[in-house]
Amino acid sequence: MSKFLFLMALCCSPILAFAEEQTISVDFGKLYDITYDAEGVTVFEVIPSPDDFELIFEIDVSSPMSTLELSIPRELLDSKEDGNDTDFFIIADGEDVTFTEVESTDTARTLFMELSPGTTELEIFGTQLAGTTIEDEVVLEESEEPVEVTPEEIPQEEIKEPEPVEQVSEETPTESPIEVESTTEEKPSESKNVFDFSKMPTWSIPISENQMYQFAMTTGAFIGLVIVLIALKGLRTEQSLP
Repeated sequence: MSKFLFLMALCCSPILAFAEEQTISVDFGKLYDITYDAEGVTVFEVIPSPDDFELIFEIDVSSPMSTLELSIPRELLDSKEDGNDTDFFIIADGEDVTFTEVESTDTARTLFMELSPGTTELEIFGTQLAGTTIEDEVVLEESEEPVEVTPEEIPQEEIKEPEPVEQVSEETPTESPIEVESTTEEKPSESKNVFDFSKMPTWSIPISENQMYQFAMTTGAFIGLVIVLIALKGLRTEQSLP
C-alpha cells in the first residue's frame, strides 16, 4: 500500500511542479494582466467593481481537490492601511475563503486558496482599485454634500437691506356736487271715461270692450225711457184728479 502511494506521488509530482501558468486580462481603463495557476478550476472572466473595490472572478470548480493561485498586480487591486499591506477579504459564492499570501513584491501580490466543487463566483476585496482608494471615495462623497450657510456666517457687507418703497397715497378727487333741479312735469289731465271698462272685474264670458260699450248705451237708453214713461204716467194721474 505504501509503495502504491509513493508511486502515485511520484507520478503526480511532475504535473504539480510544472503546472502551466495562465494569464487573463482585465479591461478597466487599460489592460491589466492577472497570472494564475489552476488545478480543477476554470477562470472565464474577471470583472472589476469600483463601488466595492473588488474583483469578481467568474469560475467553474469541477474537482474536489481544486486549488487556485492568483498573482494580482498592485496597480489593479491592493489592500493597504496607513501605507502598510493588509489582508484581502475573499468570499466564494457568499462564503468566506481561507487563503494564504505566498508572495508579495513591489508590483504584485500572490494568493493561494482551495475551492469547493460547484463554486461559480469568487470575490476579492481590497482598499485600492486602479489607483482609486476608499479614502479618496469618502472625501469625494463628503465634498459633494451641500454646505448649509446660516445668516450669521454671511458677512454684513453682503446683506443688503431692501430699499424702502415710496408709498403713493391715492387721493380720490372730490367732485363738486351737481345740483339737480327737481322739475315736476305736469301731466295733462286726462278726461275720465265714464264707461272705462278696463277696471271692471274680469268676466268669465268673453265680451269685447265695444260690445260692452253698446250694451251700456242700450241699457242707459232703456232706463231713460222707463223714467220718461213713469213721469208721463204721473202727470196723467194728476190731471185726472178733480
